[in-house]
Amino acid sequence: MKKIFLLFGIFLSLSFYGQNSQKLKIFYDCHAWSCNNTFIKQNLPEVEFVRDRNFADVHILMVSEANGSGGQTYQIDFLGQHDFKNIQEKLSFSTGSDTTQEQLRNKLLKYLQLGLMKFWIKNGLADKITLQIQTEKNQPEKEIDKWNNWVFKIGANGWFNGDSNSSYQNLNGYISAKQIKEKNKFMFSLRYNLGKNTYQFGATEIESEKEFFYIGLSQIWGINQHWSYGLFTRFNRSKFSNYKSAVELYGGLEYNIFPYKESSKKSLIIATKIGGLYNKYFEKTVYNKFDEQLWRVKFFLNGNIVKKWGSLYAGFDYGAYMHDFKLNAMGFNLGTNLRIAKGLNFNTNAYYGISHDQINIAAGDRSLEEILLTQKELQSGFEYYFSIGLSYSFGSIYNSIVNPRFDSSDGHGQTCICF
Repeated sequence: MKKIFLLFGIFLSLSFYGQNSQKLKIFYDCHAWSCNNTFIKQNLPEVEFVRDRNFADVHILMVSEANGSGGQTYQIDFLGQHDFKNIQEKLSFSTGSDTTQEQLRNKLLKYLQLGLMKFWIKNGLADKITLQIQTEKNQPEKEIDKWNNWVFKIGANGWFNGDSNSSYQNLNGYISAKQIKEKNKFMFSLRYNLGKNTYQFGATEIESEKEFFYIGLSQIWGINQHWSYGLFTRFNRSKFSNYKSAVELYGGLEYNIFPYKESSKKSLIIATKIGGLYNKYFEKTVYNKFDEQLWRVKFFLNGNIVKKWGSLYAGFDYGAYMHDFKLNAMGFNLGTNLRIAKGLNFNTNAYYGISHDQINIAAGDRSLEEILLTQKELQSGFEYYFSIGLSYSFGSIYNSIVNPRFDSSDGHGQTCICF
């Protein structure tokens, strides 16, 4: 006999008939794919958004990560402070690849309202909250996923622009398929890209063309909440990188010190891959090769953490060819976004890589045209980028008011925080 059950979860309708003397102060700390800041500020009732977490009654910390359906899984922590420090709440919800922006922001608003329920009650608003639960007499049969967690994507696009002196064309096509389950995942992708530049200099016309073709496939198995292993293979063809054909097959092992289920907030991963590859080149390389078969090993160390005080990401990778470990490459990266003190924030974004493994570089000198138009990959011993910044804000702690007037004319109308 079928029982009454909760069909869609809880639908909250908040009806406020007066102005509370002390609104709940919220610090909205979003590290998710889409935050919908303006919509949330305009539609979340009986709260006051503040710019500094130290003034907040509730610190809302939100993160997200990609899920198997092609959407995002959001995790929201409601961290009570000051008079509300004994109240802590956690909620989670997921979206799919076909979820619209309207559906996402309404779902996000609903879960924010659900998470703030206890705080509103403690703040004296219990008599002003209306709770409605939708139920059904007959429980429907459990829906069967006819696709068995498979998600497919196919697409193509073109980009064209130019002026009286030059023109640019780019064609891009892709196919992907993936099946992501709790422990195992399979991913396949195919991509083709063709770009063509044409420059007119007096009576002289110069053309530059780049073509790239890639197929990648991986199968990963989870052992437990800390260990995983997998197989990875790919094929690519690129005249820019001198690869007529490049085939790789790797086996890999990974250990996460923290459980995988906590990866959106903290992780420390140690991983290794070892495998073989076969390269066939368009031109003879600097090592006097037209083709070669090699073995390669890679090591990775990556960690990230998201806390109330900000976020930190750091990583190190190393790879070498096993017949000659002098042919190696390594890279270091670091990213921070730290709240040092009231109103004071520090951020960095840095990478430094050392390359001694460019076995694919074509022999011979490069013409000025090839260098300026980046038609061929050049030998380089290192690469880097670095940014660092400090910001300090002061004044009113409140930022609940939204005023979109003339935003579209000064470039501030559309803002997206994406990770």
